[in-house]
Amino acid sequence: MPHWRVNIFITGATGYISGSVLGRLLKHPRAADFNIVALVRSREKAMIIRSKFRVNAVVGTLDEHDKLTGLAERADIVFSVTDSDDLGAMRAILRGMKNKYERTGDMPTLIHTSGTGFLTDDAMGMYASDKVYHDSQPKEIESLPDTAFHRNVDLAILEADQAGFVRALIVTPPVIFGMASGPLFENGLSNRHSIQIPLLIKTSLARGQAGMIGEGKPIWNHAHVNDVADFYIVLLNAVLADPNAVPHGREGFYILENGEHSWYELGRALGKALVELGVSKSAEPTSFTDHEIDKYIGNSMVAHLALGSNARGRGEQARALGWKPKYTTADMLASIKPEVKAILRENRQNLRGQGLLLTVRVYMKRAIRRTGSTRSISAVPA
Repeated sequence: MPHWRVNIFITGATGYISGSVLGRLLKHPRAADFNIVALVRSREKAMIIRSKFRVNAVVGTLDEHDKLTGLAERADIVFSVTDSDDLGAMRAILRGMKNKYERTGDMPTLIHTSGTGFLTDDAMGMYASDKVYHDSQPKEIESLPDTAFHRNVDLAILEADQAGFVRALIVTPPVIFGMASGPLFENGLSNRHSIQIPLLIKTSLARGQAGMIGEGKPIWNHAHVNDVADFYIVLLNAVLADPNAVPHGREGFYILENGEHSWYELGRALGKALVELGVSKSAEPTSFTDHEIDKYIGNSMVAHLALGSNARGRGEQARALGWKPKYTTADMLASIKPEVKAILRENRQNLRGQGLLLTVRVYMKRAIRRTGSTRSISAVPA
């Protein structure tokens, strides 16, 4: 692999995925060749990241579009790993990448984090779908409605790729499980928890028994956070080796998955953990009532999208590039109890309390609003 200075801009450092990816960039065999710039909201955390790691942490938010444009313009590779649904921020990043191409003639690469939420349906917990999408079949992805979750941003990225000024690679993680680890997490800088499984745990803890939407029949894919973060490095290595050989644009969707679960299966594993930890008397999950959804999740749309839909895909493209996920469905189910214990401990320490539920509600509502869907509550993809 040829060696040259690589300017990398990553749109976060303190998130679940971003902290995991940044930690791997810092340990990369070519780390000495990387000039890494990370956008960080907290001035205090930015100072720690600058002092402890080889990272130029820039204080800012996704709302500062001029700043995003400037940072993207100076990058050879941009990792978009924070908000999958902020169209304004993405347009600002793409402006910067276009400026770079027009100024230098060098095509930059965008590695954007979307999600298999764009595959969801309106099952509301009542049925398992046999529809499976394959990332090696662009027409299957293109059959998705423009109103699908994340799709507005994905389409803007595809348009930029087609215009020829950016090489666009879109990573679509499923339900991610496992508590993140690495240098950013060990220093208390990054969030260790995902979204969907912790949401299910917190809601079940609040009601005192494992729960599910409807009958828990829908099916989602899953992948461990370590496998997900590893794929970003697989993708980076492929780009560094031969960018023209990496499928991009309409052919550049990468579904990450290494197994499937129904929401009932996940609820049953959670119920068993709650019984073993002495916080519930029954391991059998029961359906959340409308009252519980309103009280603990706050929005039926959020609940149905995050915990009651189908989203099934096959990551053929990721594996073709050499991605070899290690963690299985058995590992996913085994990860539930340790995460419950961690959340209980954090609650007792009053570090997060109901904050996780609030964070998830805000995230999902913001994403739904930015997607701009006109579909009914039960049909808006998650």
